[in-house]
Amino acid sequence: MYAKNTLGSLLLFALLTGGTVTIPTALALPSTTAVAQSAVSGEWSGKLDWIDVKMTLNLQNTKVTGTFFLGTQPFALAGGTWDASTGRLSFHWTNSGRPVTVKGTIKNGAFQGTATIEDQTDPLVMKRTGAAPSAGSAPAPNQATPYVMSGVVKDEQGKPVAGAEVFADNTLYDNMNAIGRTDAHGRYSIDLPRQELGTWVPGAYVKRDYNGVNHEFRLYADDESPFSASRGAVRNFVWRLSGERGDGNMGKLVYIYITEGVSLSNVEVTLTPKGPLADGSVGRPITRRVPTGRIEDVPVGRYTATARLLRDGQAPLPLLVSPGQGGNYGPSATADFEKSNYSIIMEFTVKRGTAPAPSTTVPDAGGATARSISGTLRSDADLKGTAVILCEVKGGECDETTERQMTITTSGTSARYSFAQLTSGKTYFLYGWKDVDGSGRPNLGDLVGIFGAQYGVSNEPQPVTAPSATADFEVMTMK
Repeated sequence: MYAKNTLGSLLLFALLTGGTVTIPTALALPSTTAVAQSAVSGEWSGKLDWIDVKMTLNLQNTKVTGTFFLGTQPFALAGGTWDASTGRLSFHWTNSGRPVTVKGTIKNGAFQGTATIEDQTDPLVMKRTGAAPSAGSAPAPNQATPYVMSGVVKDEQGKPVAGAEVFADNTLYDNMNAIGRTDAHGRYSIDLPRQELGTWVPGAYVKRDYNGVNHEFRLYADDESPFSASRGAVRNFVWRLSGERGDGNMGKLVYIYITEGVSLSNVEVTLTPKGPLADGSVGRPITRRVPTGRIEDVPVGRYTATARLLRDGQAPLPLLVSPGQGGNYGPSATADFEKSNYSIIMEFTVKRGTAPAPSTTVPDAGGATARSISGTLRSDADLKGTAVILCEVKGGECDETTERQMTITTSGTSARYSFAQLTSGKTYFLYGWKDVDGSGRPNLGDLVGIFGAQYGVSNEPQPVTAPSATADFEVMTMK
């Protein structure tokens, strides 16, 4: 709504914390390459417009790699280049599918430039606060330091994980944590209080934005035993997307629904990863029978689902698949994990058939960039016949000339909806209405809902920025 907030809302920022790294000055005169590296490589901090940011850069010849920290989220840099003759530096990263391009000049330990996301450009000013550890430097030592918890966080491929939030939790006092964050090399160090009683246990989280959904992954230490602050501890972590823990699985749930004429006990579903998983690794296909309607411990990723009906003495029968809870069937369907009221899940519905059912996705009428807004509509009554209405936000109001509508065609109290080929970065309002009495206007007994409204608090709609796959809302019976 305000110009200063535009980029911030797209990039999901928060205040940063962190210190500087001091490297002893070399005694010998540096080479030309060393001079260039000292000008670029290292830790940087500053402001993107009015937002506190930081970054870690590593220079090899003219190629620049590293991590840009916006709020608590790290973003890996790509396409980074450095021109020593002009001092020009450029790189980009991707946030929720949107490329962010940075260009500017380094001079006397300061960077001045811009960051551009789509049609929004903001100033970026940073200062070099310290040299980065060399790429070949050793990982955190295994010897504990009194009053310090330290270690390293890596993924399952052995690569360092930057930006992980690591904490030491006091076993005697509630809500008493000492918190740190990993650097670009996955290392962390947390100072512990000297006067506190009790012991400490380790923990960590990694937050990642993956296909428009912000995920928080719990990490577990290689040694979870309590330790005293006076002795200190080294606790290393590995970021795993699946596997059993004492309190459950690290992977997520995929729900499989059926229509009439299909028995879950005979359904076999194959989930094939489409693109890298949330940690950047390459996933493997998962094939399971689903008698309970659930596939457990699935690594977070984007998956294409196929299904077949297994029959005694007969060839398996391919089934049609729809993302969500029906409405857009085909030989296969692709979906992402999405936030529900209680967790992050993925949903598919399977049914018998020989041809895809008609799609309920509203076609594009204006040649806009192919982006979508989708979500789950929920109610206290049958949703069949409910209209979901979308319109562009202009001047804080719904622009009726851009209004688009789709109708829920399946029975039940929960259904998926989707509007395709919207304009990336534009904001939209969403409404739901079932004209139960057929009067053509909302009356008591109708189902009515607004995305973002807080019932009993505010009926004001909240805008949704395309693309979004988590625009869930409710329509309730007017009483």
